[in-house]
Amino acid sequence: MKLAISAGGTGGHIFPGIAVAEALLAQSSANDVVFIGTTYGLEGKIIPQAGFRLFYIEAHQFLGTSPIHKIRTMLRLMKGVSMAMGILRTEKPDAILGMGGFTSVPVVIAGILLGVPCFIHEQNVQPGLANRLLSKITRSTFISFEETERYLAAKKVRHTGNPLRKNLKAGDANKPEGRFSIFVFGGSRGAKSINDSILTLLPFLESYKNTVMYHQTGAEDYDRISDSYKNTSVQHEVFPFTDDMAKYYSLSDVVISRAGATTIFELAYFRRAAILIPYPYSAGGHQWKNASQVEQAGGGYVIANDEASGERLFDVLKHLMKEPHLLKEMGKNIGRIYVEDAAERIIGGIADGIS
Repeated sequence: MKLAISAGGTGGHIFPGIAVAEALLAQSSANDVVFIGTTYGLEGKIIPQAGFRLFYIEAHQFLGTSPIHKIRTMLRLMKGVSMAMGILRTEKPDAILGMGGFTSVPVVIAGILLGVPCFIHEQNVQPGLANRLLSKITRSTFISFEETERYLAAKKVRHTGNPLRKNLKAGDANKPEGRFSIFVFGGSRGAKSINDSILTLLPFLESYKNTVMYHQTGAEDYDRISDSYKNTSVQHEVFPFTDDMAKYYSLSDVVISRAGATTIFELAYFRRAAILIPYPYSAGGHQWKNASQVEQAGGGYVIANDEASGERLFDVLKHLMKEPHLLKEMGKNIGRIYVEDAAERIIGGIADGIS
């Protein structure tokens, strides 16, 4: 099978696409994958580094509702569709997989116009506008959370889970005994508001000598946060970014993070209890929906961004320190969200859809 994957913008769309590509190539040397994205998302760096070919098209978010904005949106979309049709005619894929976001729209439309079987994958609980529209015209919609089906008017929906990168699943580290370890991150670029919350948390942890903080700050905030840690007696390891997320998941007892879909499924894979602080400006509030699913499953606590004070975080952490059995129970609960063979389920669904 030759598969064209449209993935762009953020890592949340790109990394699951790479996971599917890796799984497809692992099944047979005869399989092939090509990616289609834009020049202004993270795909230009991430996808070639992963060893895959990437072609570029024009793709833009939908503009406002005024007549002028609608005309501009249609003109941009037509250009993107034309560019995608050129790539698809040259590459001749057997199927197209859209990973959501505005990047997928012109590629899927081009595929349908050319008669190429099209499929999409939704990472979040609540689908974005692009996938809500595309789900009506594609052969199957693959969803990460079972709850997502109620938001879609798709012809066919399959629960597959959210595929994780091969290199993440390969990693591991042994956690030292007698420590209570907290891993903090706000995404690959960090999150200033979470960083600020942690600075107000540190004084509460001073008397807890067995506590260790692992804190990914993001490059822009590293110097400020690193300097602040120098004034605390709390054991810590602070870094702007890490390629070894598996190490810190494995070392941690609890994770404080945003609530993107990739993060949720990484937490589920490592069975780590979470304190989730959803990004307040995520499209359609989708991070809040993701976090709520984890909380309802008994795998984490949800704290609103503007309520994530040091005192509030400490109240939760202190409770978890006193109840180690609760940590294990939460880990088991969030682990139930994880789907081991997510990439293979997607590939199987595509194979069924084109047969």
